[in-house]
Amino acid sequence: MRRFVTIIEDEKEIGESLSIFLRSKKYEVKHYLSAEDYFSDRAHPGKGIFLVDWNLPGIKGIDIIRTIRTRDKISPIFMLSANSKNQEVLEGLKAGADDYLTKPFDFDALAVRIENAWTKLNELEIDLITHGVKLIPEAHSVMKDGTTISLTAREYVIFKSLYELGDTVSRDVLIEQFDIKEKMTVRNVDVHIFFLRKKLKKINMAINTVWGAGYKLITDAGDTDKSEP
Repeated sequence: MRRFVTIIEDEKEIGESLSIFLRSKKYEVKHYLSAEDYFSDRAHPGKGIFLVDWNLPGIKGIDIIRTIRTRDKISPIFMLSANSKNQEVLEGLKAGADDYLTKPFDFDALAVRIENAWTKLNELEIDLITHGVKLIPEAHSVMKDGTTISLTAREYVIFKSLYELGDTVSRDVLIEQFDIKEKMTVRNVDVHIFFLRKKLKKINMAINTVWGAGYKLITDAGDTDKSEP
């Protein structure tokens, strides 16, 4: 698993200092000055360790955390803030942060916390390979409980979106996951969903149609495929 750290910090000097320090610890690092910069980066790997500043211009750090948690329940998130008020700390933790660090903080202590968090995340990912769902982007494949299925590039994008976004995902949102050059349509999405459903039966998963809303991925479909035609 990639040792990837995402820093969302509008104070350029702090962000750059953290980036240099963490790279010296053998982490891959991306630094964003705002939430908008982070959300617009389609090349971001999606998971890893996050360091998120509370007071950002535009979208605030706590809202970034809430958004990350809608699609990613396991990546460790550290909230950074100059404010140590108990109420703010509690609010950050309730939003989904795993830890709260008050500026200024000791870089060496932060490195230990990040290393501990990465070790736990890596162990969880390894466990998912044999006991849960694992995405293999390089091969456009999905592994579950030791069984792997191969998907087309478009099927993989749709599956990944349904898996990471969670709950019900509309057709319009699925279309947004593709490059504009793909020229995806609602009909295209429905066709790919049709073939995806057949493949997912092999790993005991299904895609349900939520009428008027979109599609929902079922990660444990039981012995019966309950998806709508």
